[in-house]
Parts: sequence; structure tokens; C-alpha cells
Amino acid sequence: MTATLLQPWTLGVLLAWSFGVLAAAQLTIRLIMAFSVRLTLIAAVVLSAAAIAIAIVDDLLLGDEASLVRRIELAPIPMLLMALAGFAIARWLLRIRRLRGQLIAGLMVGVLDPHLFTLL
Repeated sequence: MTATLLQPWTLGVLLAWSFGVLAAAQLTIRLIMAFSVRLTLIAAVVLSAAAIAIAIVDDLLLGDEASLVRRIELAPIPMLLMALAGFAIARWLLRIRRLRGQLIAGLMVGVLDPHLFTLL
């Protein structure tokens, strides 16, 4: 998983995915006038870095030759870690004020976790 995420084209896709997820979360939670492309791009870079770190942890847990069944069994772990990263980004980088909005953003990031693409 980590080797896949570190390829140049995959890094670009990961950054675009992270930007899209965070933009969708913000536009769901906030008014459109509060949306900042610059701030969302910074948050997407941080979320992409978190996704790579979580991929490393996931690789350590799964090992080299993990079966599809094992990957599905452990899929909630990276999803939870991504949700926590999404919550932190919503709270401290995007400065979403309400706890409800922070929780929704974290949930959206966790559910739309890029690590799930390895199950396909």
C-alpha cells in the first residue's frame, strides 16, 4: 500500500482526492462563502501526509502477503485513523467552529478513506 501511494501519479491522485473530500465536507457543513481554496489545499496536503503515515501503519499491521479477507477485517483501523485526522484537520486547520461540524468532517474523511481502494 505504501509503495503504491508513493508513486508520483498516485501522490497527485491522493492530493486531489483529499482536496475533494475536504471541499465536500466544508461545503456540506459551512456556507459557501466560508470556503477557502488556499486553506483547503493546505489541509489536503496535511491529510495526504496523514494518509501516507496511516498506510505505513496499515502495512506494518497487515504484512507483505495479506489476503483480501485480512484486509477487509482490518479496514476499520485505517478508516478510524483517517477519521481522527479529518476531525483534527477540521478543528485546527479549517477552523470549523461547531463540534457537530468537526465530527461530520471526520466521519466524511473516515468513510471516504483512500486506503479502501486497495480492497478493489
